[in-house]
Amino acid sequence: MDLSVMNRKRSESFNEVAEIYDAARPSYPSQLIEDVIEMANLTDSASILDIGTGTGKGTVPFAEKGYAIYCLEPGERLIAIASQNMRLYPKVTFETVTLEDWNLRPSAFDLAISAQAFHWVNREKGYPKVAQALKEKGYIAFFWNFSILPDTSIFQALKETFQKYVPTISNAKPSSVESLIKKRENWILNSFCFKNLVVKKYPWSINYDAERYLGLLKTQTAYQKFTGTEKQDFSDAIIQILNAHGGYVTKPYLSVLFFAQKI
Repeated sequence: MDLSVMNRKRSESFNEVAEIYDAARPSYPSQLIEDVIEMANLTDSASILDIGTGTGKGTVPFAEKGYAIYCLEPGERLIAIASQNMRLYPKVTFETVTLEDWNLRPSAFDLAISAQAFHWVNREKGYPKVAQALKEKGYIAFFWNFSILPDTSIFQALKETFQKYVPTISNAKPSSVESLIKKRENWILNSFCFKNLVVKKYPWSINYDAERYLGLLKTQTAYQKFTGTEKQDFSDAIIQILNAHGGYVTKPYLSVLFFAQKI
């Protein structure tokens, strides 16, 4: 499938569950944000381009610091929630558009950030366009949360449930986190737009009760394709598993920052 079509479908998919996405999807470690600010030498007057804002999970921490942020996000409902989440920060502005279709502002930004989103961008267009949008010696800080699936009884039970309801996905051999990290490193290096790449890792975890964990699963594309009966049966199975394991699940994450400077 053409990447632009995939990007649109992704936007529409997340846009349809924007409220659930905002409530359930994880944020990012505060140390990651502090490291970006320090490594980019951001001054109070710095301007930031945010690519794929979503509901602002990766944007709010920078908005709280008072930076001027220009947000690109194609999902209207996602932008509506992001606008509400950052209503106290007038220096944050939004445009309902993909990076590919955005009317470029050359040499306008000190830093470009993208949280959990840049893998949806057409890389041949995206990396050069970001570089053009940055000031001389500007920086990119792209970061993702990767799920770590430990070999424990609760995650084994959850895996078996996923295999029952989404066999095409759960039976496929998942890519290792390290291979995904390496792939993103290569995207940046092979763009020939950035130098001095730094990759930093931040392990952390979240305790989910049944309701919150189901909210997280409801943001997945596979869940949205279920029939009403399948959604109910799947939800009942998940609740039963968590209740059998103390009522909650501790889900590990690895946040990974890819930081580089414009050539």
